[in-house]
Amino acid sequence: MKFTHIIFLFFLVMASCTQQQQSSELEQQVDHLIDQQIKDKRVEYCKVSVSVNDGQTAITGATVSKTTFDALKTFASEKGCDFSVDLLPDDTFSENPWGIVTISVCNIRSNSRHSAEMLTQAIMGTPVKVYRKEDGWYLIQTPDRYFGWVDGAGIATKSNSEMVEWKNFKKVLYKNQYGFAYAEADAKSSIATDVVLDNLLSVVDETAGFYKTVLADGREAFVKKDECMSLDIWYNKSVAAKDVLATAQKFMGVPYLWGGTSAKMVDCSGFVKSAYYNYGVILQRDASQQTLYGELVDTQNGYDTLEAGDLVFFGRKATEDQSESVTHVGLCLGDQEFIHASGKVRVNSLNRDSEKYTEHYEKGFVRARRIIGNVNGDGIEWVVDNAFFKQVLPE
Repeated sequence: MKFTHIIFLFFLVMASCTQQQQSSELEQQVDHLIDQQIKDKRVEYCKVSVSVNDGQTAITGATVSKTTFDALKTFASEKGCDFSVDLLPDDTFSENPWGIVTISVCNIRSNSRHSAEMLTQAIMGTPVKVYRKEDGWYLIQTPDRYFGWVDGAGIATKSNSEMVEWKNFKKVLYKNQYGFAYAEADAKSSIATDVVLDNLLSVVDETAGFYKTVLADGREAFVKKDECMSLDIWYNKSVAAKDVLATAQKFMGVPYLWGGTSAKMVDCSGFVKSAYYNYGVILQRDASQQTLYGELVDTQNGYDTLEAGDLVFFGRKATEDQSESVTHVGLCLGDQEFIHASGKVRVNSLNRDSEKYTEHYEKGFVRARRIIGNVNGDGIEWVVDNAFFKQVLPE
């Protein structure tokens, strides 16, 4: 009897191992299929998994890619797998997909929980597309096409008709690094919310040196008029290196935070993105994306060709044995110096004779790209031309 029991357990374990192996093989095939369809999951959401339950394999998850959805469905049919992948957006948001950020800085995470990795941020007034709601969290896409999850307290969803009303409000930008909006037109009144650089504010009235603003969730707040600026800085569609650098210098000493893209804290790509955004330019979110766009600067014979405002990229150059990996970016100040977020926002140099020189950065230098003169919509876009912002900016 004991021997029979052992034999039974043996075959049970073998069957389990076989199922796990089959599941692993299918998972690899599914991953390969998705990689063929989607070049960058950061901007084309797809989270799919393979599981086995009672001997039946299932492919589950969600994606925004119709071609990927169709390919997965065909694959599941061919393999005899259950198929439960959702094509987003959900019905709730297919006709009314919009949301507006309601807090000074909104954290965007990889999954619908606060313990998940922070991917990026969006600041007050930013329009986002909403694809799904799950336990008080929303799957959204930002104007730079980045996907992630936000706590419902950070955005207010809007119908298309509500977006038309929202668009008609006068808009101003908050111009200080940090500040406050008040419950009344009095700086001694209670604080309604904090505000940061480039928060996009909707104005409903003006009184006693204050703008009366309304947030997307219906709250009203008063902001000092002299702490705001008009949208002319965006509508002019003009950006100069000296202005971008002046904004960048305001971030000196700001702590590094993975995923940060605001005046509160920044990561390297979020920092250069913020410096250009102040003047109405939208860069891609990550350094590995930013390095694909803009005019390539010839640095084969040294760094004298670098100009103020150029982006300098670091990481690992491609070799015969390994692919390129861009992991860091800085903003060129001129004279081979660059300002960047590493630990905190600081200045280093590629000039070996400079006291700000660090060998690490010269060894890791990959390339430089010129942004000034190359805002053409191909990975570098004017805010006022962005399809998301056109939903909220007055004509």
